[in-house]
Amino acid sequence: MPRAPIALTISSSDSSGGSGVQADVKTFSALGVYAATAITAVVAQDTRQTYRFVAMEPAFVAQQVESMLNDIGADVVKTGWLVNAGIVDSVVDCLKGDPDARVIVDPSIVAKDGSRLLDEAAVAALRERLLPLATVVTPNVTEAEVLTGRMLTDWNDVREAAAEIAGFGAQNVVIMGGRRDGDVVADLLFDGKEYRDLATDRVPTSSTMGTGAAFSAAIAATLAKGESLPHSVAAAKAYVTKALQNAYPLGQGNGPPHHFYRYWRPLIG
Repeated sequence: MPRAPIALTISSSDSSGGSGVQADVKTFSALGVYAATAITAVVAQDTRQTYRFVAMEPAFVAQQVESMLNDIGADVVKTGWLVNAGIVDSVVDCLKGDPDARVIVDPSIVAKDGSRLLDEAAVAALRERLLPLATVVTPNVTEAEVLTGRMLTDWNDVREAAAEIAGFGAQNVVIMGGRRDGDVVADLLFDGKEYRDLATDRVPTSSTMGTGAAFSAAIAATLAKGESLPHSVAAAKAYVTKALQNAYPLGQGNGPPHHFYRYWRPLIG
């Protein structure tokens, strides 16, 4: 019997289940891909805020990645919050030996509340060591500003930033939320030569926790199934939009989208 496609996520564990590896595993599973994980940090958080995290030792992160790749293998590898420069370096050392690896990088540099998740040393390691391995990198506008070191005030700035980030070595760049015109939100895909604008209607919901993780995980899952990068990005955008449209209230803050909207509906009230 042929096996299912396999995706490995390297990210933090979120106690609320809305972001990090939990969002990735749910997305992989919803899209028919076997999910494996390597944990970079254990985070105590809920839908309102993050309270505390404990980072894993870089060598232990590497051991998780290597044990997975040496046994089960992976069709794609997706990185999320890598916490510090030591973990970035350990992940790069695990991945750089496979020139055919497809690596999806969700930079996870800035939290939704604007707080920094990576210090300058970690950003430099990500930019200089991990991005050259990336099949696609998916920063939001704020993260693209950190990577390029400049403000992005209009769509032309976003395009220039995508080209600059590609210049760091990433094969493809998707900048999320680069344009917001009324009820329309547009992402930008740059493949090193051409720009593609990907617009969808804004979804009026507060269930936005972990949407960036779900988006990049959906790209990874669709690539793992053998689809092209443009198709994978478009499919991921459609998946997240539907997950937002079908989201239901959870917690007292910003809950997650409904990753399994295709398969079950919650009983509310």
